[in-house]
Amino acid sequence: MNFALFYATIAVLCLIPAACLGLWMAKYKDFRPVGFGVLSFFAFAAICEWFFSYLFMLVVPFTRAFLTADPMRLVVFSCLMAGGFEEFGRLWIYKYGLAAYSGRDTSVGYAIGHFGVEIIILTVIPLLVNTPAEFGSQDMAYCIIERVVACCGHTALSTMVWHAFSAKQIKTAWLAFAVHAVCDSPLGLYKYGFLDHFHAELYFAALVAVLCVLGIIYRRKLPEGMSVDVELLP
Repeated sequence: MNFALFYATIAVLCLIPAACLGLWMAKYKDFRPVGFGVLSFFAFAAICEWFFSYLFMLVVPFTRAFLTADPMRLVVFSCLMAGGFEEFGRLWIYKYGLAAYSGRDTSVGYAIGHFGVEIIILTVIPLLVNTPAEFGSQDMAYCIIERVVACCGHTALSTMVWHAFSAKQIKTAWLAFAVHAVCDSPLGLYKYGFLDHFHAELYFAALVAVLCVLGIIYRRKLPEGMSVDVELLP
């Protein structure tokens, strides 16, 4: 294994959220949106999504038999679970944790917390715990590009759901849920053997590019910057 590339990859992966957090704190000096992004990842992605996926896929006899009968059902199920818990988790956090905030950059702070801890939990720690026997430049590219693309996707989704909350248009949250599920599908298809790694990453990047266009459209509908009404803080 090329240890230099391996540890360089770990360093770059850690630098992504660290740099984003540094830029955010330098501009706004308010950790609350970032902190709620971290909280949301643990509450809805790491706990709720994992628990219900485990329950339906492995514990409940009827759903276990139905889902495991066809790998494509597992792909669809896992994508819907990720989209549902993460997007409506965002909406819940916005409503009960960030209601005092306004301005489109609030969603960016939230996204930094969410994708930052996701990088550490889902990529960095597994790589360190289960160090691959082989690791080359292609593996490095896959790891870094996939995480950068995912960061862009989370930022776009956070913006869309922030619009749903700010403008009180729940249909935007449903759109975010649907788009999230679709964007996750190539990696799900790769996980269950329907796509090779290269095409899975390629389709994932293409779908997230479309998602980012949606994110920009909704971002332009929101007021600039970020402000907070301290009287409304919990």
